[in-house]
Amino acid sequence: MRLAVLSDTHGNAVAFEAVAQDLRRQSPDAFVFLGDLAMRGPQPAECIDLLRSLDPLVSIKGNHDHYFARYRDASEWVPKNAKEEMNRRQLQYNQRLLSSEEQHWVGHWPTEHVLHAGNIQAELYHASPASLAKITWPWAANDELDALRKDESTQLVLYGHIHHAFVRSANGRLIVNSGSIGLPFDGDNRASYALIDVTGRDIAVHIRRIAYDIDQVVRIAKDRNMPDVDLFEEAVRKAAFTYGLATKAV
Repeated sequence: MRLAVLSDTHGNAVAFEAVAQDLRRQSPDAFVFLGDLAMRGPQPAECIDLLRSLDPLVSIKGNHDHYFARYRDASEWVPKNAKEEMNRRQLQYNQRLLSSEEQHWVGHWPTEHVLHAGNIQAELYHASPASLAKITWPWAANDELDALRKDESTQLVLYGHIHHAFVRSANGRLIVNSGSIGLPFDGDNRASYALIDVTGRDIAVHIRRIAYDIDQVVRIAKDRNMPDVDLFEEAVRKAAFTYGLATKAV
């Protein structure tokens, strides 16, 4: 079985379309999406259309997706700090562009999933079993990585959220972060996703990096008067976190 693992498009449909084109050449048997479809980028509706066209086995809710479940109207949100004020601006922008049905769909995905492929059991999360926003870096200690699963018999853990693609073995389990399609923060501004080939109990992981037209998505963001477009432009060009302290939820 060949599984495509997609995550963190963040409203960047230009990057998502480039990944979709690459996926057609790679011919995966199935897709999974690990959350944060919208927010931060200018094209939430286009990202929804692209994801639906791929017909994923499961879409996992991310911390930014959860805003659509938490606030039916962004005006209900009383921000406690500048970071929340920025996210409220993003939610207002997204709610203008998405139907109530689309918002409900994104906001009510499950927060976890157990997948069986061949003889392998995989656990899927956006950030961790306990939180939609926990930061677990690629350089974390083995025990911290191992805490990203619930079941002792799990051989493979898939998660997103940190926008850093990596593959590591921790205490006998394979931990895979597919990185971010729309907003990488790992210094490589190409879109990132993972292909996982499972044969029996053998697992092979390939992190794919796909170049796309960054000028185009920045132009779309400016043409649509997206809030905080300067931060978005710097982030997509530099593949760096530009939204506050890196220890905060991304």
